[in-house]
Amino acid sequence: MLIRPAVLEDAEVLSHLVHRVISYLTIHADGREAEPFFASITPAAMAERLQSSQFRYWLGIDDHQKIVGAIGIRDNAHLYHLFVDPQHHQQGYGTQLWQYVKTYALANGNPGIFTVNSSLFAEKMYRKFGFVPTAEKQEMHGLAFIPMTLKMAAE
Repeated sequence: MLIRPAVLEDAEVLSHLVHRVISYLTIHADGREAEPFFASITPAAMAERLQSSQFRYWLGIDDHQKIVGAIGIRDNAHLYHLFVDPQHHQQGYGTQLWQYVKTYALANGNPGIFTVNSSLFAEKMYRKFGFVPTAEKQEMHGLAFIPMTLKMAAE
């Protein structure tokens, strides 16, 4: 998989990708109560993040030049978004994106501490990455998530 930095022109693609995984994130299948989340994933909201110095995003592109996943990190420490197109789940794309961003963050000053608000669906994957829960399941804005942290051992 090719991983490249996302640019402003990718805002719409990022928004569409997140919309394809909505059912894995919302508490209610119909999305009720998740309006604040929906507002945060519009193309305009994604464009705002892509222009912010707080965020960095990358896209994962398969051998057929199709965008299969995306990852975003805030403040070089909080895994803000990690989404893989449902048709490409369980193929290692999420792991590849995470490994890439983890290496980037460490090379750019992260001391080995990462956080994420994991969806219930992704908890097992984040545990495989070494993240551990820091609190019980939370519910906010129509989403359910588990706050998690990864503290890497100092070498």
